[in-house]
Amino acid sequence: MIEAVCFDLGDTLVAEETVIHNSSGQAITAEVINHAFEVLETIKKGGYKTAVIANADSIDARNVIASCGLQRYFDAIVISEEIGIEKPAREIFEAALKELKVKAENAIMVGNRIDADIVGANKMGMRSVWFKWNNRYKETMGSKEERPDSVIKCLSELLSILSLS
Repeated sequence: MIEAVCFDLGDTLVAEETVIHNSSGQAITAEVINHAFEVLETIKKGGYKTAVIANADSIDARNVIASCGLQRYFDAIVISEEIGIEKPAREIFEAALKELKVKAENAIMVGNRIDADIVGANKMGMRSVWFKWNNRYKETMGSKEERPDSVIKCLSELLSILSLS
């Protein structure tokens, strides 16, 4: 039974090409992906625990999450720079699952990158959802580890996977 939904940040919750930087080069805000707020609201109302698992600079990611109003939707925010390891390494997923107090088989990972999000989730035994809404990253799936359980092109499609629509 799925108890938790984990999300990547860039090109999953916010559009990478819309990130705005200050004069020091730090990311300060970005545009939220279509339907993100409605999906997150529905997931939270559905009783799921939620996390962000991001390969990112700590200040950049936290600035974007806060400025976009996303922080209130998450029970855990795990950023690679803060723990010293990046997806697809097990440890970053383990850190989020530990904070959520959820076993890997009871969690789902939603992300836009096969090599980081899908491979990492699959290796952990999590369900994986590839959010394929643009062509920024590689599309080929060779090994079993690279094959997502589901593919969505609009974030709202996640709700039917979770039986919330």
